[in-house]
Amino acid sequence: MNMLRDYYLAFLQITDSRMWKPVLWAIILSSVALLTCIIIGGAFLYQAFNSLTNNLAGWMIWADGWIEGLGVLFGTLLIGVLGYFFLASVYAAFLGIFLDGALDAVKEVHYPNADWINPPGIIESTISSLRFILWSLVVYLITSPLLIIGYLIPPIGLILQLFLGGYLLSKEYGQLVEMRIPHEQRRKKSGSLIHGTFATFLWAFPLINLIAPLLLGASLVHNRLGKER
Repeated sequence: MNMLRDYYLAFLQITDSRMWKPVLWAIILSSVALLTCIIIGGAFLYQAFNSLTNNLAGWMIWADGWIEGLGVLFGTLLIGVLGYFFLASVYAAFLGIFLDGALDAVKEVHYPNADWINPPGIIESTISSLRFILWSLVVYLITSPLLIIGYLIPPIGLILQLFLGGYLLSKEYGQLVEMRIPHEQRRKKSGSLIHGTFATFLWAFPLINLIAPLLLGASLVHNRLGKER
């Protein structure tokens, strides 16, 4: 199966130092982003519950302190949990900004004679990653009712999440690869849903999830350039 071959080749090159730069940057930036969301969200919840308990002080003064404390605690935990589940898109977006060196490494080792152009600038890459985060948020918000219902009827929710993640990742990383192809050779439809879905599956495993987007990017280079041999 071509998808497994592409991932196998990508995994064999994981020891290349150029493959680890995007992973390290993505870990740092995603951790900072998640921590920032928790701090800002916690501060907002504190202000909201503080205002609420002040309004209740006249007739529920006995509940003033512990309602505020529990509200802030559980609200902050909820933000952290939601942030973790959305972290896959954020992490993939940050990794995508620094992915070009890894894509170059795959091309140079396996397809030295393939047509390949210089990567886009950091501003263009950042805009593309922000667009991916916003689009992921929109897609998950729209499909959240289906996801909730699906998780009540196993395994529909898991299957739906796999295909949603696969669609988003394959679309984004497929475009990153396609941007390195000369304009006259580019395809309108980039990426591969099966490759993206497998990367979403890998995200479920601790530690492996850190390299899942990297393996996806490398496997899509094989999928794209390998067909032109």
